[in-house]
Amino acid sequence: MGLKDKLKYFEKDFTRPRTISVSHENDIDLYIKGEEISGDFGEYFLSSKIYPTSTRHGKISINAVLETDPAVFRLVTRDEKFPDIDLSRTLFIDTETTGLAGGTGTVAFLIGIGYFIDGGFRIDQYFMRDYHEEAAILKAVKDKFEDCQVIVSYNGKCYDMNLLASRFTLSRMKNPAVDTPHLDLLFPVRRLWRRRIGDCSLSNVEKTILGFERENDIPGFLIPSIYFEYLRTKNGRSLASVFQHNRWDIIALAALAGLTGQIHEAPLEKLSHPVDLYSLGRTFESMSQSESAIVCLKEAIRRSNDPEDNEEMVCTLGILFKRLERWDEALEIWQSMVERSVGGILPYEEIAKYYEHRKRNYPQAVEIVNRALKRIRVTEELHPEYHHAVERQDLEYRLARLIRKLEESKK
Repeated sequence: MGLKDKLKYFEKDFTRPRTISVSHENDIDLYIKGEEISGDFGEYFLSSKIYPTSTRHGKISINAVLETDPAVFRLVTRDEKFPDIDLSRTLFIDTETTGLAGGTGTVAFLIGIGYFIDGGFRIDQYFMRDYHEEAAILKAVKDKFEDCQVIVSYNGKCYDMNLLASRFTLSRMKNPAVDTPHLDLLFPVRRLWRRRIGDCSLSNVEKTILGFERENDIPGFLIPSIYFEYLRTKNGRSLASVFQHNRWDIIALAALAGLTGQIHEAPLEKLSHPVDLYSLGRTFESMSQSESAIVCLKEAIRRSNDPEDNEEMVCTLGILFKRLERWDEALEIWQSMVERSVGGILPYEEIAKYYEHRKRNYPQAVEIVNRALKRIRVTEELHPEYHHAVERQDLEYRLARLIRKLEESKK
Protein backbone atom coordinates (compact mmCIF):
# COMPACT_ATOMS: atom_id res chain seq x y z
CA MET A 1 0.00 0.00 0.00
CA GLY A 2 1.50 3.33 -1.11
CA LEU A 3 1.54 6.58 0.90
CA LYS A 4 -1.44 7.95 -1.05
CA ASP A 5 -3.53 4.87 -0.26
CA LYS A 6 -2.53 5.04 3.42
CA LEU A 7 -3.63 8.69 3.62
CA LYS A 8 -6.96 7.78 2.03
CA TYR A 9 -7.38 5.02 4.60
CA PHE A 10 -6.88 7.54 7.42
CA GLU A 11 -8.88 10.32 5.73
CA LYS A 12 -12.08 9.58 7.63
CA ASP A 13 -10.20 9.95 10.91
CA PHE A 14 -9.05 13.45 9.95
CA THR A 15 -12.43 14.72 8.79
CA ARG A 16 -14.80 13.64 11.53
CA PRO A 17 -14.64 13.32 15.28
CA ARG A 18 -14.08 9.89 16.73
CA THR A 19 -15.43 8.60 20.01
CA ILE A 20 -13.58 5.78 21.72
CA SER A 21 -15.22 4.04 24.61
CA VAL A 22 -12.95 3.27 27.51
CA SER A 23 -13.58 0.15 29.54
CA HIS A 24 -12.77 0.12 33.22
CA GLU A 25 -12.16 -3.62 32.91
CA ASN A 26 -10.66 -5.65 30.10
CA ASP A 27 -13.52 -6.63 27.79
CA ILE A 28 -11.67 -8.62 25.14
CA ASP A 29 -13.75 -11.73 25.79
CA LEU A 30 -16.85 -9.81 24.64
CA TYR A 31 -15.47 -9.71 21.09
CA ILE A 32 -13.13 -12.69 20.86
CA LYS A 33 -13.96 -16.19 21.94
CA GLY A 34 -11.35 -17.33 24.43
CA GLU A 35 -10.43 -17.72 28.06
CA GLU A 36 -8.03 -16.49 30.67
CA ILE A 37 -5.29 -18.99 31.43
CA SER A 38 -3.33 -18.98 34.68
CA GLY A 39 0.13 -20.47 34.99
CA ASP A 40 3.38 -20.25 36.90
CA PHE A 41 4.25 -16.97 35.18
CA GLY A 42 0.83 -15.33 35.53
CA GLU A 43 -2.26 -14.96 33.39
CA TYR A 44 -2.80 -14.45 29.67
CA PHE A 45 -5.64 -14.71 27.15
CA LEU A 46 -5.92 -17.76 24.90
CA SER A 47 -8.21 -18.03 21.88
CA SER A 48 -8.45 -21.39 20.09
CA LYS A 49 -10.26 -22.41 16.94
CA ILE A 50 -10.42 -25.74 15.10
CA TYR A 51 -10.90 -25.93 11.33
CA PRO A 52 -11.86 -29.13 9.46
CA THR A 53 -8.99 -30.43 7.34
CA SER A 54 -11.32 -30.03 4.35
CA THR A 55 -11.14 -26.24 4.81
CA ARG A 56 -10.04 -24.51 1.60
CA HIS A 57 -7.94 -21.39 1.41
CA GLY A 58 -8.81 -20.19 -2.05
CA LYS A 59 -8.08 -23.02 -4.50
CA ILE A 60 -6.06 -25.07 -2.01
CA SER A 61 -7.32 -27.32 0.77
CA ILE A 62 -5.29 -27.09 3.97
CA ASN A 63 -5.10 -30.89 4.03
CA ALA A 64 -2.95 -30.74 0.87
CA VAL A 65 0.10 -30.74 3.10
CA LEU A 66 -1.11 -33.96 4.73
CA GLU A 67 -1.12 -35.63 1.31
CA THR A 68 2.47 -34.61 0.54
CA ASP A 69 5.43 -36.92 1.02
CA PRO A 70 7.30 -35.35 3.97
CA ALA A 71 10.64 -36.11 2.32
CA VAL A 72 9.86 -33.61 -0.45
CA PHE A 73 10.47 -30.74 1.96
CA ARG A 74 14.18 -31.42 1.63
CA LEU A 75 13.72 -30.09 -1.89
CA VAL A 76 11.54 -27.20 -0.75
CA THR A 77 14.16 -26.09 1.78
CA ARG A 78 17.10 -27.10 -0.43
CA ASP A 79 18.56 -28.69 2.71
CA GLU A 80 19.59 -32.34 2.44
CA LYS A 81 19.75 -32.55 6.24
CA PHE A 82 16.14 -31.44 6.63
CA PRO A 83 14.31 -34.23 8.51
CA ASP A 84 11.26 -36.12 7.41
CA ILE A 85 8.38 -34.13 8.82
CA ASP A 86 6.01 -35.67 11.32
CA LEU A 87 3.02 -33.46 10.59
CA SER A 88 1.60 -34.02 14.06
CA ARG A 89 4.73 -32.29 15.41
CA THR A 90 4.86 -29.39 12.96
CA LEU A 91 3.97 -25.89 14.14
CA PHE A 92 2.83 -23.12 11.78
CA ILE A 93 3.65 -19.82 13.47
CA ASP A 94 2.89 -16.14 12.92
CA THR A 95 3.21 -13.19 15.27
CA GLU A 96 1.66 -9.75 15.55
CA THR A 97 4.01 -7.21 17.09
CA THR A 98 4.24 -3.67 18.38
CA GLY A 99 6.40 -2.66 15.41
CA LEU A 100 8.53 -3.88 12.54
CA ALA A 101 11.79 -2.16 13.48
CA GLY A 102 12.90 -4.93 15.83
CA GLY A 103 15.13 -4.31 18.81
CA THR A 104 14.44 -4.78 22.49
CA GLY A 105 11.44 -2.45 22.43
CA THR A 106 9.47 -4.58 19.98
CA VAL A 107 7.14 -7.12 21.57
CA ALA A 108 5.08 -9.95 20.09
CA PHE A 109 1.73 -9.25 21.73
CA LEU A 110 -0.08 -12.00 19.78
CA ILE A 111 1.53 -15.33 18.92
CA GLY A 112 -0.51 -17.63 16.71
CA ILE A 113 0.38 -21.29 16.37
CA GLY A 114 -1.37 -23.77 14.08
CA TYR A 115 -1.03 -27.54 14.10
CA PHE A 116 -2.88 -30.60 12.90
CA ILE A 117 -4.91 -32.69 15.29
CA ASP A 118 -7.12 -35.71 14.67
CA GLY A 119 -9.71 -34.56 12.17
CA GLY A 120 -8.76 -30.91 12.12
CA PHE A 121 -6.34 -28.02 12.12
CA ARG A 122 -6.16 -26.11 15.39
CA ILE A 123 -5.00 -22.54 15.86
CA ASP A 124 -4.03 -21.33 19.33
CA GLN A 125 -3.56 -17.58 19.76
CA TYR A 126 -1.65 -16.42 22.83
CA PHE A 127 -2.50 -12.80 23.60
CA MET A 128 -0.74 -10.38 25.93
CA ARG A 129 -3.40 -8.13 27.45
CA ASP A 130 -0.69 -5.93 28.96
CA TYR A 131 3.08 -5.94 29.12
CA HIS A 132 3.22 -7.76 32.44
CA GLU A 133 1.70 -10.82 30.73
CA GLU A 134 4.57 -11.27 28.26
CA ALA A 135 6.41 -13.83 30.38
CA ALA A 136 3.21 -15.86 30.71
CA ILE A 137 2.59 -16.16 26.96
CA LEU A 138 6.28 -16.83 26.28
CA LYS A 139 6.22 -19.67 28.81
CA ALA A 140 3.09 -21.11 27.17
CA VAL A 141 4.68 -20.90 23.71
CA LYS A 142 7.91 -22.36 25.05
CA ASP A 143 6.01 -25.39 26.34
CA LYS A 144 4.35 -25.75 22.94
CA PHE A 145 7.72 -25.76 21.21
CA GLU A 146 9.15 -28.47 23.44
CA ASP A 147 7.67 -31.31 21.37
CA CYS A 148 7.92 -29.48 18.05
CA GLN A 149 9.87 -31.14 15.24
CA VAL A 150 9.60 -28.47 12.53
CA ILE A 151 8.59 -24.80 12.46
CA VAL A 152 6.83 -23.38 9.39
CA SER A 153 6.63 -19.61 8.92
CA TYR A 154 6.65 -16.85 6.34
CA ASN A 155 9.71 -14.65 6.79
CA GLY A 156 10.03 -16.15 10.26
CA LYS A 157 13.77 -16.80 9.94
CA CYS A 158 14.42 -13.10 9.51
CA TYR A 159 11.69 -11.73 11.77
CA ASP A 160 9.27 -13.77 13.90
CA MET A 161 11.69 -16.32 15.33
CA ASN A 162 14.48 -13.77 15.78
CA LEU A 163 12.10 -11.55 17.70
CA LEU A 164 10.92 -14.41 19.89
CA ALA A 165 14.53 -15.45 20.53
CA SER A 166 15.31 -11.97 21.87
CA ARG A 167 12.14 -11.93 24.00
CA PHE A 168 13.02 -15.33 25.49
CA THR A 169 16.47 -14.00 26.36
CA LEU A 170 15.11 -10.82 27.95
CA SER A 171 12.65 -12.93 29.95
CA ARG A 172 15.52 -15.18 31.08
CA MET A 173 14.12 -18.22 29.34
CA LYS A 174 15.95 -20.67 27.14
CA ASN A 175 14.94 -20.42 23.50
CA PRO A 176 13.22 -23.77 22.86
CA ALA A 177 13.46 -23.47 19.06
CA VAL A 178 17.15 -22.67 18.70
CA ASP A 179 17.94 -26.05 17.10
CA THR A 180 14.54 -26.78 15.57
CA PRO A 181 14.49 -27.19 11.75
CA HIS A 182 12.69 -24.26 10.17
CA LEU A 183 10.81 -24.17 6.88
CA ASP A 184 10.51 -20.49 5.97
CA LEU A 185 8.12 -20.47 3.01
CA LEU A 186 9.17 -17.01 1.87
CA PHE A 187 12.27 -18.44 0.21
CA PRO A 188 10.68 -21.23 -1.88
CA VAL A 189 7.85 -18.86 -2.77
CA ARG A 190 10.33 -16.31 -4.11
CA ARG A 191 12.17 -18.95 -6.09
CA LEU A 192 8.92 -20.22 -7.62
CA TRP A 193 6.93 -17.07 -8.32
CA ARG A 194 8.92 -13.84 -7.94
CA ARG A 195 9.93 -13.86 -11.63
CA ARG A 196 6.25 -13.76 -12.61
CA ILE A 197 4.37 -11.92 -9.83
CA GLY A 198 7.12 -9.71 -8.39
CA ASP A 199 5.53 -8.89 -5.03
CA CYS A 200 5.89 -11.95 -2.80
CA SER A 201 4.14 -10.56 0.26
CA LEU A 202 1.87 -13.19 1.79
CA SER A 203 -1.27 -11.22 0.90
CA ASN A 204 -0.27 -11.00 -2.78
CA VAL A 205 0.71 -14.67 -2.92
CA GLU A 206 -2.67 -15.55 -1.38
CA LYS A 207 -4.47 -13.57 -4.07
CA THR A 208 -2.44 -14.50 -7.15
CA ILE A 209 -1.35 -18.06 -6.34
CA LEU A 210 -3.81 -19.48 -3.80
CA GLY A 211 -6.78 -17.58 -5.22
CA PHE A 212 -7.85 -16.26 -1.82
CA GLU A 213 -8.73 -12.61 -1.29
CA ARG A 214 -9.39 -11.45 2.25
CA GLU A 215 -12.54 -9.49 2.96
CA ASN A 216 -12.39 -6.63 5.47
CA ASP A 217 -8.84 -7.51 6.43
CA ILE A 218 -6.93 -5.06 8.59
CA PRO A 219 -3.77 -3.71 6.91
CA GLY A 220 -0.69 -4.98 8.69
CA PHE A 221 0.76 -1.51 9.22
CA LEU A 222 -2.26 -0.58 11.37
CA ILE A 223 -1.98 -3.50 13.77
CA PRO A 224 0.53 -1.94 16.22
CA SER A 225 -1.59 1.21 16.57
CA ILE A 226 -4.71 -0.90 17.21
CA TYR A 227 -2.89 -2.73 20.00
CA PHE A 228 -1.65 0.53 21.55
CA GLU A 229 -5.20 1.87 21.45
CA TYR A 230 -6.39 -1.28 23.17
CA LEU A 231 -3.76 -0.85 25.92
CA ARG A 232 -5.03 2.68 26.51
CA THR A 233 -8.77 1.97 26.40
CA LYS A 234 -9.05 -1.76 27.22
CA ASN A 235 -11.72 -1.82 24.52
CA GLY A 236 -11.23 -5.06 22.61
CA ARG A 237 -13.61 -4.41 19.70
CA SER A 238 -10.90 -3.59 17.14
CA LEU A 239 -8.79 -6.56 18.17
CA ALA A 240 -11.22 -9.01 16.57
CA SER A 241 -9.89 -8.02 13.13
CA VAL A 242 -6.30 -8.50 14.35
CA PHE A 243 -7.05 -12.03 15.56
CA GLN A 244 -8.75 -12.82 12.23
CA HIS A 245 -5.77 -11.43 10.30
CA ASN A 246 -3.45 -13.68 12.30
CA ARG A 247 -5.63 -16.77 11.71
CA TRP A 248 -5.70 -16.10 7.97
CA ASP A 249 -1.91 -15.88 7.97
CA ILE A 250 -1.59 -19.26 9.67
CA ILE A 251 -4.14 -20.99 7.44
CA ALA A 252 -2.28 -19.55 4.45
CA LEU A 253 0.93 -21.14 5.77
CA ALA A 254 -0.67 -24.58 5.84
CA ALA A 255 -2.14 -24.21 2.34
CA LEU A 256 1.08 -22.80 0.92
CA ALA A 257 3.21 -25.53 2.50
CA GLY A 258 1.00 -28.16 0.88
CA LEU A 259 1.07 -26.45 -2.51
CA THR A 260 4.84 -25.93 -2.61
CA GLY A 261 5.38 -29.53 -1.54
CA GLN A 262 3.08 -30.89 -4.24
CA ILE A 263 4.69 -28.65 -6.87
CA HIS A 264 8.12 -30.11 -6.12
CA GLU A 265 6.62 -33.62 -6.24
CA ALA A 266 4.71 -33.24 -9.51
CA PRO A 267 5.63 -29.96 -11.23
CA LEU A 268 3.96 -30.64 -14.58
CA GLU A 269 0.66 -31.40 -12.85
CA LYS A 270 0.71 -28.49 -10.41
CA LEU A 271 2.28 -25.69 -12.50
CA SER A 272 0.75 -24.34 -15.69
CA HIS A 273 2.55 -21.05 -16.32
CA PRO A 274 5.79 -21.43 -18.33
CA VAL A 275 7.60 -18.81 -16.27
CA ASP A 276 6.84 -20.74 -13.07
CA LEU A 277 8.08 -23.95 -14.66
CA TYR A 278 11.24 -22.16 -15.72
CA SER A 279 11.78 -20.85 -12.19
CA LEU A 280 11.35 -24.32 -10.74
CA GLY A 281 13.70 -25.72 -13.38
CA ARG A 282 16.35 -23.22 -12.27
CA THR A 283 15.74 -24.26 -8.67
CA PHE A 284 16.17 -27.94 -9.50
CA GLU A 285 19.33 -27.09 -11.43
CA SER A 286 20.83 -25.29 -8.42
CA MET A 287 20.09 -28.37 -6.30
CA SER A 288 21.83 -30.69 -8.81
CA GLN A 289 18.46 -32.29 -9.62
CA SER A 290 19.39 -32.25 -13.29
CA GLU A 291 16.74 -34.57 -14.73
CA SER A 292 13.94 -32.72 -12.95
CA ALA A 293 15.41 -29.43 -14.14
CA ILE A 294 15.47 -30.63 -17.77
CA VAL A 295 11.84 -31.80 -17.58
CA CYS A 296 10.71 -28.41 -16.24
CA LEU A 297 12.80 -26.39 -18.69
CA LYS A 298 11.62 -28.37 -21.72
CA GLU A 299 7.99 -27.99 -20.69
CA ALA A 300 8.48 -24.26 -20.02
CA ILE A 301 9.91 -23.83 -23.53
CA ARG A 302 7.03 -25.82 -25.05
CA ARG A 303 4.40 -23.69 -23.31
CA SER A 304 6.05 -20.28 -23.68
CA ASN A 305 4.62 -17.81 -26.19
CA ASP A 306 6.86 -14.92 -25.15
CA PRO A 307 9.90 -14.70 -27.48
CA GLU A 308 12.10 -13.01 -24.86
CA ASP A 309 11.24 -15.53 -22.14
CA ASN A 310 11.59 -18.40 -24.58
CA GLU A 311 15.08 -17.28 -25.59
CA GLU A 312 16.23 -17.18 -21.97
CA MET A 313 14.73 -20.61 -21.30
CA VAL A 314 16.43 -22.15 -24.33
CA CYS A 315 19.79 -20.63 -23.35
CA THR A 316 19.46 -22.02 -19.83
CA LEU A 317 18.66 -25.50 -21.14
CA GLY A 318 21.62 -25.40 -23.54
CA ILE A 319 24.02 -24.37 -20.77
CA LEU A 320 22.65 -27.15 -18.55
CA PHE A 321 23.24 -29.75 -21.27
CA LYS A 322 26.77 -28.40 -21.69
CA ARG A 323 27.43 -28.63 -17.94
CA LEU A 324 26.21 -32.24 -18.02
CA GLU A 325 28.43 -32.91 -21.04
CA ARG A 326 25.42 -33.97 -23.08
CA TRP A 327 27.03 -32.48 -26.13
CA ASP A 328 24.63 -33.67 -28.83
CA GLU A 329 21.66 -32.14 -27.04
CA ALA A 330 23.56 -28.94 -26.29
CA LEU A 331 24.65 -28.64 -29.94
CA GLU A 332 21.06 -29.12 -31.08
CA ILE A 333 20.01 -26.23 -28.85
CA TRP A 334 22.74 -23.87 -30.10
CA GLN A 335 22.11 -24.71 -33.75
CA SER A 336 18.38 -24.10 -33.41
CA MET A 337 19.13 -20.69 -31.89
CA VAL A 338 21.42 -19.81 -34.80
CA GLU A 339 18.75 -20.86 -37.29
CA ARG A 340 16.15 -18.70 -35.53
CA SER A 341 18.58 -15.79 -35.07
CA VAL A 342 18.04 -15.64 -31.30
CA GLY A 343 20.47 -15.48 -28.42
CA GLY A 344 22.85 -12.99 -30.03
CA ILE A 345 26.43 -14.24 -30.40
CA LEU A 346 26.16 -16.78 -27.57
CA PRO A 347 25.10 -19.83 -29.68
CA TYR A 348 27.81 -19.12 -32.27
CA GLU A 349 30.43 -19.01 -29.52
CA GLU A 350 29.19 -22.23 -27.94
CA ILE A 351 29.19 -24.07 -31.27
CA ALA A 352 32.70 -22.78 -32.02
CA LYS A 353 33.90 -23.96 -28.59
CA TYR A 354 32.34 -27.36 -29.22
CA TYR A 355 34.10 -27.88 -32.57
CA GLU A 356 37.38 -26.45 -31.31
CA HIS A 357 37.70 -28.23 -27.98
CA ARG A 358 35.54 -31.34 -28.30
CA LYS A 359 35.88 -32.30 -31.94
CA ARG A 360 39.14 -30.59 -32.88
CA ASN A 361 37.32 -29.66 -36.08
CA TYR A 362 39.03 -26.33 -36.69
CA PRO A 363 37.58 -25.66 -40.17
CA GLN A 364 34.05 -26.00 -38.79
CA ALA A 365 34.92 -23.74 -35.85
CA VAL A 366 36.39 -21.14 -38.21
CA GLU A 367 33.26 -21.25 -40.35
CA ILE A 368 30.91 -20.60 -37.40
CA VAL A 369 33.07 -17.74 -36.07
CA ASN A 370 33.03 -16.09 -39.51
CA ARG A 371 29.24 -16.42 -39.55
CA ALA A 372 29.11 -14.69 -36.16
CA LEU A 373 31.31 -11.84 -37.37
CA LYS A 374 29.13 -11.46 -40.46
CA ARG A 375 26.04 -11.25 -38.25
CA ILE A 376 27.65 -8.49 -36.21
CA ARG A 377 28.49 -6.51 -39.37
CA VAL A 378 24.94 -6.85 -40.72
CA THR A 379 23.43 -5.88 -37.38
CA GLU A 380 25.60 -2.75 -37.12
CA GLU A 381 24.76 -1.75 -40.71
CA LEU A 382 21.04 -2.06 -40.01
CA HIS A 383 21.26 -0.54 -36.55
CA PRO A 384 24.18 1.90 -36.31
CA GLU A 385 23.22 2.69 -32.71
CA TYR A 386 24.18 -0.83 -31.65
CA HIS A 387 27.85 -1.44 -30.94
CA HIS A 388 29.47 -4.84 -30.59
CA ALA A 389 33.11 -3.88 -30.18
CA VAL A 390 33.72 -6.28 -27.29
CA GLU A 391 32.00 -9.21 -29.00
CA ARG A 392 33.83 -8.49 -32.26
CA GLN A 393 37.18 -8.32 -30.49
CA ASP A 394 36.56 -11.65 -28.71
CA LEU A 395 35.50 -13.34 -31.95
CA GLU A 396 38.49 -11.97 -33.87
CA TYR A 397 40.81 -13.23 -31.14
CA ARG A 398 39.15 -16.66 -31.30
CA LEU A 399 39.35 -16.66 -35.09
CA ALA A 400 43.07 -15.88 -35.05
CA ARG A 401 43.69 -18.71 -32.62
CA LEU A 402 41.66 -21.14 -34.71
CA ILE A 403 43.50 -20.21 -37.91
CA ARG A 404 46.79 -20.75 -36.12
CA LYS A 405 45.64 -24.17 -34.86
CA LEU A 406 44.36 -25.03 -38.33
CA GLU A 407 47.69 -24.21 -39.93
CA GLU A 408 49.58 -26.21 -37.27
CA SER A 409 47.32 -29.22 -37.86
CA LYS A 410 48.23 -29.24 -41.55
CA LYS A 411 51.95 -29.55 -40.88
